Amino acid sequence: MWMCLRRLSTSALLCGFVSVLGTASAADAREDVFRAYQKMMDSRFAVDINTVSGSDTIRSHGDYDTVERIHFKNDKMEMVVLPEGTWMRTGNEWTKPPVDTSGMVKQFIPKSVDDIRAATKSASDGGATTWNGLPVHALVYDVDTTIMGIHVTSTNKIFLNAAGQIVHAESDGEAMGRKSHTTQDIRYDDSLRVVAPK
Repeated sequence: MWMCLRRLSTSALLCGFVSVLGTASAADAREDVFRAYQKMMDSRFAVDINTVSGSDTIRSHGDYDTVERIHFKNDKMEMVVLPEGTWMRTGNEWTKPPVDTSGMVKQFIPKSVDDIRAATKSASDGGATTWNGLPVHALVYDVDTTIMGIHVTSTNKIFLNAAGQIVHAESDGEAMGRKSHTTQDIRYDDSLRVVAPK
């Protein structure tokens, strides 16, 4: 179970960092990262995540009603994290773990601009480009942080649409001596809701 949660958490962490319109200086680019993250925190979105680490490939999907109301799943497990409780499914039945694991997941999901500010070490404008045939703006930034005693580093490239929303992200990271490459495709949906499983 820990391996599933670690992979889930790493994906969630990589998903959590964002950026926006490029600017002339690194300092301005960092501020754009923080402003864009706030915009994402205020949105409802779904994300498809593909993480490759060594010979392992993990495909995950997350629905974010808010950063406090999350439905996350991959091919090994499924989890719903709400303020009122956490549920996990590894087979056909939903259960509440005897020990609340929501804290473990939430620690990998920054909840404030201050969390992003502390972890983002540098940022630069990647310029105008295209993704999936759409015009987007790219920004590159580095993350260096320690979470639950684990040192995590990553180099990230973010692609934003004309509204300044992240539509695609690519990240090369390392944690516990293990390297990974993660891509995320993000879709915004104001109708998305996450509720307790029945």
